[in-house]
Amino acid sequence: MVSQARQAYEDEAMNEFASLLAKFEPEGLGPEGPGWQQRKSAQTRVGILDAAIECLATHGYARTTTQLIAETAGISRGAMLHHYPTKGALIAAIIAYCFYRRMQMLTEGVRKLSEAERVKEFAGLELLWSSYFTPEHRAYLELNIAARTDAEVRAIFVPQARRFSRHARAGAVRVFPEWAGDLERLSRASDLTEAVLEGLALNHEAWNSPVRSARLRAFLRQMVGMIYSGELEFPPDSASPASEAEQAAAE
Repeated sequence: MVSQARQAYEDEAMNEFASLLAKFEPEGLGPEGPGWQQRKSAQTRVGILDAAIECLATHGYARTTTQLIAETAGISRGAMLHHYPTKGALIAAIIAYCFYRRMQMLTEGVRKLSEAERVKEFAGLELLWSSYFTPEHRAYLELNIAARTDAEVRAIFVPQARRFSRHARAGAVRVFPEWAGDLERLSRASDLTEAVLEGLALNHEAWNSPVRSARLRAFLRQMVGMIYSGELEFPPDSASPASEAEQAAAE
C-alpha cells in the first residue's frame, strides 16, 4: 500500500512535471480547439516533426530536405509548407520538439523511480545517459553542428537552445526536490553531469568499451553523491543559480 506521504509526493510531482513540460511544448503541438480539423492539424504537425527527427537522426542535416521530410511524414510538400511555411519556422519547431520529447522521457522516467533510487542511488543519471542515444538527441546534435557554419541555423538554434537549457536547469529542482535546500549544489552537480555525460556520449563509439563507460558513470554518481552530501565543495564564484531560475521563469 502506498503511504499517504508517498502519494502526496507523487501527486505534487505530477503537477510539477506537467508544469515543467508545458515550458517545452512547441507552439501548435496540441489542438487549438475541440473540432476535428484542429485535432487533425495538431496530428499533422506532430507527424511532420517526428519525420524531421527521423530524417535528421538517420541522414544528417546536409541530406535532410523539406521534400524528404514530407515524404517520410506521408504528406505533400505543400501540406507541410502550410504548417511550416519557412525553413526557419520548421527548424525552430524541431528544436522545441526535440527538447520537449527528451524532457518528457526524463521527467516521466524519474517519476517512476522509487525514492531510494532517486535520492540514494542517483538513478536519474542513467536515465539522462540513455537520453543521449535517442533520435531526438541525434537530431538536436545535427542542428547543433550545423549551427556552427550555417548562419541561418545558428540564428535560430542558439537562442532556442539557451532558453530551453535555462528552463531545464531552473526546473531541475521540481524533478529532484531533495536538492531544494541548496540550489548552488544542484547547479554545480548539473554542470558536472552534463559535461561528463555529453563528452562520454560523443566518445562512446570511438572508445567502444562498455566497461570504461560504466566505470566513468559510476564515478560520476559517486561525485554527485559527494556534492549532495556536502563532502565535495566547488570553488566560490559569482554565478547565481537563483538568477538563472528567475531569468527562465520570466521568459
